[in-house]
Amino acid sequence: MKKETSAVVLFVKDEAHDIIAWLSWHISLGFDRIFVYDDQSSDGTFDIAKSCAEIYGVEVFRTSAIPGSYHDRKQNSYFDAIGKARGRYDWITMLDSDEYVSIDGSDDINAFLGNFSETDTAIALNWCIYGSSEKILKDRVPTYQAFTYRSKADFEDNTLVKSFVRPEAVDPAVRSSHRFGLSYGNYVDALGRPVEWTSEETKAVVWEKARINHYICRSREHFVEWFRNRPDPETAQGPDYWSHFDRNDSHAPQDPDRVTAANAVCANIKKAVFHASMHDFLVRGNSLERGRNPVLPTRKTEFFHLKNFRGDDLSVDRIDGYLSQGEGSEQVLAAIPYAGNRIWIFRDPSLVSSNIHFHIKNSSCHTYCYDLEFESNATDASIFIKSPKTGKYLTSPSEGSRLEFTTAGAEDQKKFHFSEKVSDTTFHGENEYSEADMVYYILNSGGSFSYEEFILKFANLNRAEMENLRNLFGQQIRAIL
Repeated sequence: MKKETSAVVLFVKDEAHDIIAWLSWHISLGFDRIFVYDDQSSDGTFDIAKSCAEIYGVEVFRTSAIPGSYHDRKQNSYFDAIGKARGRYDWITMLDSDEYVSIDGSDDINAFLGNFSETDTAIALNWCIYGSSEKILKDRVPTYQAFTYRSKADFEDNTLVKSFVRPEAVDPAVRSSHRFGLSYGNYVDALGRPVEWTSEETKAVVWEKARINHYICRSREHFVEWFRNRPDPETAQGPDYWSHFDRNDSHAPQDPDRVTAANAVCANIKKAVFHASMHDFLVRGNSLERGRNPVLPTRKTEFFHLKNFRGDDLSVDRIDGYLSQGEGSEQVLAAIPYAGNRIWIFRDPSLVSSNIHFHIKNSSCHTYCYDLEFESNATDASIFIKSPKTGKYLTSPSEGSRLEFTTAGAEDQKKFHFSEKVSDTTFHGENEYSEADMVYYILNSGGSFSYEEFILKFANLNRAEMENLRNLFGQQIRAIL
C-alpha cells in the first residue's frame, strides 16, 4: 500500500462549540487523515466528529471510561495514533483543539511537508499565541476567523512547539507531543534548519513558512468553561493564567483565501451534522404521534441577491457585522417564503456564516434571517422593504454606508431590486409556523426537510421555541444552531 503524506491527531473533550471549525481548517489545509480521540465528551463533540467522518477522511475513537490521568489518556492516544500511522503516512502531528497549523502562501500541508528531506524526521513549529481579541462571550464565528490579535514573537511562551514527526522515527521511550524523541534523523524548524533547544523549548522563535496558531484564551466564556472542565495543576491559577496568555499586541487575521476554503468545508460539516441529527430524531420519532399535517403542501422558493437603487449589492460587513452595500463583503440573500408580502433577508445557508447574526441599523433585532415585509412598486419593478414591528423602511442613505431603518416615504434611497437568482429550495407548508408545526412537518416529511429550510425557519422562532428544538434534536445540533 502506497503511503500518503500527512496525518493529524486531535485529542478533545467537550468542544462541541469549536470542533467544526478545527476540523474544517485542517481538512481545508489538505491533511490526508485526521484521527480524533474523544475523551468521553458529554456535549455532542463525539457525534459531531462521527458526522464529519461520514464525508471526510476522519477516524474517530473514544478513550477508555476507566478513571485515570487526563495526561496519560492523551499520551496513550497520541502513541496509539503513531502506531496506526506507521506504514500509512510520511508525517504525523498531535494537536489540541485550540491549536491550528498555519502555513504561509498558497501551499497545502502536503506541499509544505514536501520541502523536507528524508533525513529530516521531525519538524518543530513554534507556537504563535493569539489572545481574546477582547471578546467576552462566545459567538458563531469560527475560531480561525474570530480571533485576529496575537502576541509578539518575543513573548516567552512562543518558544514552545508542536512537531511533525515521521512515525517510524519516534522513540517510544520519550513520550512528549512537543519535542519527540527520535531514534534517527534530524530535528529541523519550518525553514529546514537544525533546531537549537532549551529543554523542550527552542532558543529562537520561527514563524516564517509555518507555525502553530494557539488560541489558548479565545473568549472569556471559553476560558471559564475550559478552566472548569479541566482543573489540573497547569490551570490552578486561573485568572493569572488568563492575564498571562491574553496577548493582543498585533493584528494578524488569517489569509482570506484560507478562511474561504475552511468556511466551505465548515458548511458541508454543518449539513452533515444536521442530517445526522434529523436521522436520529426520525428514528426516535417513530414512537411519537403522527397524523397532524398528513399532506404536506410544498412550494418552490427562490433565493436572490438584492441591489439598492444605485445598483450596489447588499452585503454583510465581515468586520462589524452590519448590513451594508457595495463590494468586499458577504452578499446577503432574499426570498419570499410565503404567499403575500413577506420577505426574508438572510446570510447564505451554503456558507459557514449562515447562522451568525448580523445587524441592521436602528433595529432592536439581530439575527441571521430578518423576517420583513415588502411593497411592490410597479413603475420600475422595485420594492420597498419595511419592518412589520415598527413600520420603518429599509434605507440606503449614502454610497458605501450601512443600511438602516428610517421613516416612511417613497424616496429612491428606499428602493431595492432583485438581482440574479442564486438558488432555490422546496419549503414545506404555506404559512409561517411554530416549533410544534416544524416537528410534525419533519416527522411527516420522511427526512426530506432541508438544512436550508430548517435554519431559516428556525431563525424566526422565539427564544423559548428555539431552546425546545435544541433539546429535542440532541446535543450535536447545538453546534449549528
